Order: sequence, then structure tokens, then C-alpha cells
Amino acid sequence: MASTASLDMPTRHRVSHSANRGFLPRVIAGAVLRAARLSAGISEARLAMAAGLPLKSIRDWEEGSSLLAAVPLPQVERLQAALRKAGADPGLVTDLDAAAWCDLVVVAMINDEDTTCLIADPLSRDVSFGELLLWSLAGHVPSRYQSYTGYGPSGAEPRRTCE
Repeated sequence: MASTASLDMPTRHRVSHSANRGFLPRVIAGAVLRAARLSAGISEARLAMAAGLPLKSIRDWEEGSSLLAAVPLPQVERLQAALRKAGADPGLVTDLDAAAWCDLVVVAMINDEDTTCLIADPLSRDVSFGELLLWSLAGHVPSRYQSYTGYGPSGAEPRRTCE
């Protein structure tokens, strides 16, 4: 099987090539990105311009057709900086890291890969990671996202709100 992460590169941004093709079910980073953007009150086009990234990339990440976890770290940092500068909720912007990691774990699970190293990472012990993983796998939308989306990741209806 293809490796989900490479040990010699930052694992947060490396996924198997096959994992980034087509629509990916339960991609949570896109939902988090959309919520952060909406919290700033800016359009996809304005965010793309502010971050110096293609509009198509922003749309693909938000729609879940491309993994934010596969994006090089400098681009993610530009995206986060643009969101902060636009006035996005700082907690939602910070959640992007945990959400991207969550996507890596979910893709590894879908591909029946060993997730031991991914789960052993300190980021997976973050409370946000657990909440986002629950959202991704079970549709339990964290309460801080309720005002930005009535749906779970990738358009799935939420089952219950986490308090």
C-alpha cells in the first residue's frame, strides 16, 4: 500500500498520491477552512487574492475535492495569515492544523493503512483534533461551527451538535 506520510518530510503535508484524486468523503479541513473564511466575512476570491493562491485551490479545498494536508507548509501559512489579517476567528484558523491532520488519519483509515504513527503525533492529543475527528467520522458538528455550517464535512447532514 502507498505510504500516507513520509518520515523525512513534515507529515502534516504529505499524503499518498492516490488519496488526493477526486472527491474525498469526510474531508474536514475544507469545512474548517470555509468556516474560518466565513467568520472573516470574505469571499473565496478575496481569500485567494489575499493569500496569493489560485481561486480553484480554495474552492477545491472547501469542496473536499483536494486535501489541504497535501499543500506545502508555506502555502498553508500564507492562507492562515490571510485569514487572520481578514479578521477570521482565531480558533477556527488554528483548527486548520488539527483538521488537516484529521484528514490524514481518515484517508489512512479509508485506505486500510496503519494509523499508529499518525495517532502518536502530539497534534492528535489536541482537544480540537478529537472534536474534528468525531465530526469527520460521525457527523457530530462542534458547537463553534454551528453558525457557519448546517452540514457536516463534505455536505453530510450533522447528526448531533457537540456541546
